[in-house]
This record gives sequence, structure tokens and C-alpha cells, in this order.
Amino acid sequence: MNIELTVQETLIWHDYPQLFVAKDKIGGLQLCLAIDDTPQYISVAISVGRLQDLKLSKIDLHSVFAQPELNGWFRVRLTNTDMVSAESMPFTEKIRSEWLPLPDEFLPYKPLLRPESFELVKVGAVAKEAGMNPNLLRQYLSGVKQPSREQALRVQDALHRVAKRLLEVQFI
Repeated sequence: MNIELTVQETLIWHDYPQLFVAKDKIGGLQLCLAIDDTPQYISVAISVGRLQDLKLSKIDLHSVFAQPELNGWFRVRLTNTDMVSAESMPFTEKIRSEWLPLPDEFLPYKPLLRPESFELVKVGAVAKEAGMNPNLLRQYLSGVKQPSREQALRVQDALHRVAKRLLEVQFI
């Protein structure tokens, strides 16, 4: 079975995407991992909750790929920068241990909020979307305070929601 996916978010990048999230046509998510330098990828279906746990370092990469939520893996190839083609691997084919991340390997922690991310939007609008005090977000941006990983993700998700609403604007 082949499915077409759209790249949603790159989580690790070194010369090319090492780990990224892609979405199928009905909203299902796949976590895609580079397994060699060609690059070739494997992917597993991942729920929003489990992806959030991965981002918050509540679960390691090894667990996500070694024990997928839905039994089964996909072979993935990038068809262009935003599109991915995934082919279901036969159940008889096992995942090679050298493809799996090491146990206790977590996503890199990137709590820094970059002010340039907010040049085109009002900080107050993003703070309101995130359900937080605008002054606190300004303090994060200026470096006066450092957000926790959870707060940084909360702001990131709010900024993405604002950006998606901007994309929906159409001029007739």
C-alpha cells in the first residue's frame, strides 16, 4: 500500500531532513527517520499525543520506532521538498536494529524563541492564542526569562495556528 504524505515539520536537520513529521490526506501523522546517507527513510504512524510526548522528552525515539502505536512500518522517499511517498513494509520484514535510534535518545532541546519569528505578527496576538500574558512572551523574546520546554512548545503551537489562519485569507 502506497500513501502520499505532506511534510509538516522537520524535527532534526543535518544536510538533509533526519527526522520529520508528515501528514496523510485524512490527517494521520507519520514520523519519518533517515536510516542512511542516500537518504532512505522509515516511518511509523504516530498520534498527536505520542508526538507531543516525544517533543516533551517523555518518550525516547527508540521506543517510538521499536514499538509503534500501529504495528507496521513504512519505507519512505522524498519526492520533493514537501511531498513524501510511503510504502507499507511487509509484516514479514523486520526493522533492522541498526536503523533504530539508540535507547534513551531524545529530541534535541531547543527552548530559544527567536525574536525574528515574530517580526510579522503582534506578540499580543500570539500570547492570546497561547493563553498567556503578553508581557511574559515579550520577556521570553528579549531573553529576560527563559521558557520551559513545555511553554516554548505552547508558544510554537500558537504561532503555527496564527500562521495557518493567515494562510486561509483570500482576496477576491
